[in-house]
Amino acid sequence: MKSFLPLMTWIEAKEAAERGAVALVPIGSTDANGPQNATGLDFLVSSALAERAAEATGSVYLPPVAYGVSDGLKGFPGTLGITPQMLGETAEAIMKSLIQAGFDHILLITNHGPNQYPVEQASRRVCYDTGVQVASINPMVLFADLRGDLFEPESIGHGAEPGTSLLKYLHPEATRDAFAEAREKANWQGLELISPMEARFGASRVNFYLELEELSPTSGWGDPGNASAERGEILFGRMLDHVVDFIGKFQTMDTRLAPPEPAI
Repeated sequence: MKSFLPLMTWIEAKEAAERGAVALVPIGSTDANGPQNATGLDFLVSSALAERAAEATGSVYLPPVAYGVSDGLKGFPGTLGITPQMLGETAEAIMKSLIQAGFDHILLITNHGPNQYPVEQASRRVCYDTGVQVASINPMVLFADLRGDLFEPESIGHGAEPGTSLLKYLHPEATRDAFAEAREKANWQGLELISPMEARFGASRVNFYLELEELSPTSGWGDPGNASAERGEILFGRMLDHVVDFIGKFQTMDTRLAPPEPAI
């Protein structure tokens, strides 16, 4: 049974929709992920999850949305960013095309932090306009919840773990060990930076909207020195099992919900 939509005829796509196949849409980005990792890390992970979950469950997966909201990384060569509006409109158009074709169970695999809000808003518009509730899974949230004791805390960071181990497993040619060095985030005007959008202050946080090079001149922090394909395989297996299990539940759910009546 075919699982990759572009390899299906329109008749096969119609048959897949009629049998209730879940449509998986991988969304990611092409941008700097530390000096040792390929720029496609985010969409490559989403694509691998979508492909393997589709094959395991009889679902259908789509080509990835490979460009995301990467404003804070545009100072690094290889970053190919689009606006939040463009991402939202693209995701919305894909979802509505699937619904028009008869798919009413759509699962987005939405990687990359800045992509989450535009995709959420697109999904809300789709639900309001069509009555179909869309689901989304964030691979990096899966990592945080499923990593267990696989990774030392100091190894974790943008452009470090878990991305380096995941790439070593999925695409060994996409990492450069010679550049895998421990790096720390910079302070900014006396404040500890958490991300390009957050700094720690006192017992809480305050938001700024900085470029990633304010945190790191290499686009990465953490220590990827112990990254391995073996760790990547274990983590990816946990992530895949979660997606497969959810698809089993999702197939039983009623996603065609009537939009709420406007308040009077």
